[in-house]
Amino acid sequence: MSQVPEFAANQARHMMQCWSSQEGYAPIPVERVEGCWIHTTDGRRIFDLRSAHECINLGFNHPKVLAALKRQLDTVAYVTDDFATEPTGQLARRLAELTPGSPDKKVYFAQSGAAAVEAAIKAARQFQYHRMFHEGGLTQSDAPSQYPYPYKIISRYKSWHGSTSGAASVSGDPRRWFQEPLTVPGVVFAPEANAYRPPFGDGETMVEENLNYLDYIIENEGGSNKVAAVLVEPVVGSNGIIPAPPGYLEGVRRLCDQWGLLMIVDETMTGMGRTGKLLAIEHSGVEPDIIIMGKALGAYCPLTATIFSSKVARSFDHHLFGHGQSYSGHALGCAGALAALEVLVEDGLLDEVAAKSRHLENRLRKLAAKHPCVGDVRGLGLFFTLELVADPATGRPLRKTTEKYEPTLVHEIAQFLFHERDIYVPSDKFGIWVVPPLVVQLSEIDWFCDAIDEALTRVDRRLGL
Repeated sequence: MSQVPEFAANQARHMMQCWSSQEGYAPIPVERVEGCWIHTTDGRRIFDLRSAHECINLGFNHPKVLAALKRQLDTVAYVTDDFATEPTGQLARRLAELTPGSPDKKVYFAQSGAAAVEAAIKAARQFQYHRMFHEGGLTQSDAPSQYPYPYKIISRYKSWHGSTSGAASVSGDPRRWFQEPLTVPGVVFAPEANAYRPPFGDGETMVEENLNYLDYIIENEGGSNKVAAVLVEPVVGSNGIIPAPPGYLEGVRRLCDQWGLLMIVDETMTGMGRTGKLLAIEHSGVEPDIIIMGKALGAYCPLTATIFSSKVARSFDHHLFGHGQSYSGHALGCAGALAALEVLVEDGLLDEVAAKSRHLENRLRKLAAKHPCVGDVRGLGLFFTLELVADPATGRPLRKTTEKYEPTLVHEIAQFLFHERDIYVPSDKFGIWVVPPLVVQLSEIDWFCDAIDEALTRVDRRLGL
């Protein structure tokens, strides 16, 4: 066995690993990265099928992004937002122009998706406060206009919005349970819209019944006098890669308009071309009031954005925006994001995603037809999952929500793919995560699908299917 390099030993000894018990932490020492691949110091070449936690849509070390970062380092890496830098101003303008709705938007920059979610929550509540007390009152009066102002956020089960206090509190993910009972008050959860496991109805009635229940929740939480916003992921990420069924997001928009609520969409995972469009919400034609972008936005720098529609932005013209971070609008991260947008939009990478998506989905559906342990294939663009079931007849899941951090066959699959086939996938999901960088080649898709075929054969045998 080769000796562990000193830097890896130092990391193992002194760094806390995310969402893990620390005993046995043994990070794999990396020598270099390129494209979809991680090269380790002991000679392994590992394919990253989760795109570095969905952060590297352009793959590792894209030359155009690296060149932009190097140029920016020679001028201004960072100043506070009391000063202006070229990449920060340009990126704010580009995001305002490229996202749905009027280009007369404003952008808040942060360093994590959770921080961007915090900004969205605070801004939604402050917007409703301004509307109630400074701008002529609310659009509805069917509940007493008593203190407090509209503050409730309706989120959904099976959602994940981040690990800070506010972001975790609006998350339906089991990771919220680590924070309870000290979660932030004013959050109500609605069911997700899952065509494979619908909480309400089935077939043609599923979306209508789901939306009817959301309407019921809004009314019984105080309507527009108490509810500020509805927060959704256009495609549920961590909890199953669940695309919104047709008509669902349009229905959420209608309910928000009917009740005078803001619609917030979290595109932390789905933004920057992951689903074949710059944002997943574009597939529905819906214009949100607040958009959250993160992960792949800054390419190789921690950079996220909360994008406010002109309606929301105007409410802060004469009122404080009560949120902020020291590194907001970091010039280096903004330079990387501008280069990433250029690669996606102007260099045509976004146009390639559709063809790659068709090829990937075709391969995955053939695997599902072959292996009884696959209950569902779903996704959009290059954002797919194979949901695994213990019993094909009943659809009983292989891993339940309460087993997110328990050892299951899903964990064994991840270990097999990593150690036997040099493919890195997460082990804490509810199936097999298939989220390659957008620069993936068709031959690489075929290669990792063949490896997944082997893994599924092992699952079928273990389950006696």
